[in-house]
Amino acid sequence: MSNLPANIQNMATALVQSSVSAGAAGGGELYMQFTKFGEWVFGTDKTEPEEGSVWAVNPMQFMHGFIAWDQSNTSQGPTGEVMVNAGSPLPAEADLPEVAGKWSKAIAMTLRCTNGEDEGIQCLWKGNSLGARKAYAALLQPVAERIGQGKEDFVPLVELGADSYTHKTYGKIFAPELTIVGWTTMDGTATEEVEETEAAEVEPEEKPARRRRRKAA
Repeated sequence: MSNLPANIQNMATALVQSSVSAGAAGGGELYMQFTKFGEWVFGTDKTEPEEGSVWAVNPMQFMHGFIAWDQSNTSQGPTGEVMVNAGSPLPAEADLPEVAGKWSKAIAMTLRCTNGEDEGIQCLWKGNSLGARKAYAALLQPVAERIGQGKEDFVPLVELGADSYTHKTYGKIFAPELTIVGWTTMDGTATEEVEETEAAEVEPEEKPARRRRRKAA
């Protein structure tokens, strides 16, 4: 994450500059979380996104940096946070202030729901797990490629999912998965759906239907 190719760094910098002139919105978002049980929830009521919802990720608000947590008291939230836009170099760990807990690399992005009963809801997602950082990098690369190709619809439309693997010490570990299902422009006037591949036509393992609910805090 700290060694992005120059073309991606330049792309991100250009996006930051254009966001200023375009008056990109910032702040006031709900918080999106990916839980240790492999579920996405947002807001203080921890509401599950509607099944089949599609979220637009704002390329001008990709962030990276560091977050610190005190593992002895995680309920109080992070003890420190230093985040910068993806177009800026990752802050040097040696320059981070002393705080309770340990600093770890982190990412952030802004998502807005484009359909269903959650349409128009905007959320800020931050993560410092390896899975979160991988999902971030996997999304940034195709955005950079589309901008390099001169395409105006470089805003990824994603479905929120989860993958998992087995850790030899901690057992089953869930990781966030952002599947690109289409592309749109910054003003949402033009969209392009991602064509299904033959692999996508294989019926996935059947999973029990999940009931949308507001989770208890």
